Amino acid sequence: MKKHLFFILTALLAACSPAAAGPAAEALGPADAVLVPEPGNPVPLAGDREKVFLPGKYNSLIWDGRSKDDWYEWWYYKVVVPGTARAFYFCYGVVNPWDRDQTAAPSRAYVSAGNFEAGQTHELTFPVKSFHAKAFATYVEIGGNLATDKALKGRLPLSGGEEFSWDLTLEKDWAFNAMGWTMYPPGISNIFWFPAQASAYMSGAITYRGETFTLSRAPAYQDRNWGKSFPKWWAWLVSNHFKGSPGTVLAAGGGLPKVLGGIDFPNAMGIGLRHKGREYAFRPGSGDLIRLDVNFGKWKVLAANREGQRIEITAFAPREKFLLLKFMAPQGIEFHDYEALKGTIKVKLYDGGKLVADLETQEGGIEFGAADPQDFSRLFSGEHKLQ
Repeated sequence: MKKHLFFILTALLAACSPAAAGPAAEALGPADAVLVPEPGNPVPLAGDREKVFLPGKYNSLIWDGRSKDDWYEWWYYKVVVPGTARAFYFCYGVVNPWDRDQTAAPSRAYVSAGNFEAGQTHELTFPVKSFHAKAFATYVEIGGNLATDKALKGRLPLSGGEEFSWDLTLEKDWAFNAMGWTMYPPGISNIFWFPAQASAYMSGAITYRGETFTLSRAPAYQDRNWGKSFPKWWAWLVSNHFKGSPGTVLAAGGGLPKVLGGIDFPNAMGIGLRHKGREYAFRPGSGDLIRLDVNFGKWKVLAANREGQRIEITAFAPREKFLLLKFMAPQGIEFHDYEALKGTIKVKLYDGGKLVADLETQEGGIEFGAADPQDFSRLFSGEHKLQ
């Protein structure tokens, strides 16, 4: 039944895509009224907003400034230091940005960060009124912690009077629209994902419990998530540091979202690969066929697009490389996200039956998230299919 439903939904979405609908569909975009809450100022009233549409909209605030429905947004960054055990993530987010009076328990702003070498994650929550972001540009400020598409600064106090702090710059390399046209119409999915910097380079300093790490154009990444609720599960595979293949980038993410008001859409993974200057894309909304086989610690993805290209992705990371990241949904459900940034990812790409790329990295980002907490030890004790 699920298989038949998948093909029906795929056909429906593909039929509605710009390629099928013609020039008029290409003009599809989000609601044109957008909000620009300036740092330190209250959220403007609806009448103060300007109507714009910018290409960088999806790396900016998406919330329209009026709706009081369940809503969340976050900006996520990661960086790895090749050849070492060092890897870090940073996340700036908000749950229910309209709830400045904190009327709902899940409502919050937050900054979180993780040190994978130390095996530690840390989070600091703030009142919603501490969150300020722009809809015209990538700009997020939460309690003095700042994130843009070019820089991020932050400080989290730790036990014993120590701290986790960072002062970093980013150079954008490549963005990938993983969802294609389905990213534009509001409400088509309960969650949206945009790898705004599927590949970037990060420089600067990170200080953790008195030790400072200096980065110089280390491989980095930045993405966006927003929506009304979380999917039943999601999976994510990314890297921009493949052995012997400079410039190659993989960005793959998806899961089991709800589309068209509540229908489960299986195998909804968008996949992008840039290799030797060419972009290869595989998207459910384009009618491309994608199959996932996720057993904890082991991922396998097979996809074929309408241009006759195929991609095979396998990924693995041992238990000790994973950290548990937690995200609060607007409904008060805590999402458990198991993430590794130093995993093994292998990619084979075929074009018209010809093998055009055989890639491998030990610096891969791998994760699986679900609303239900998972027994970490049990998951690694054998084959446990998750999706």
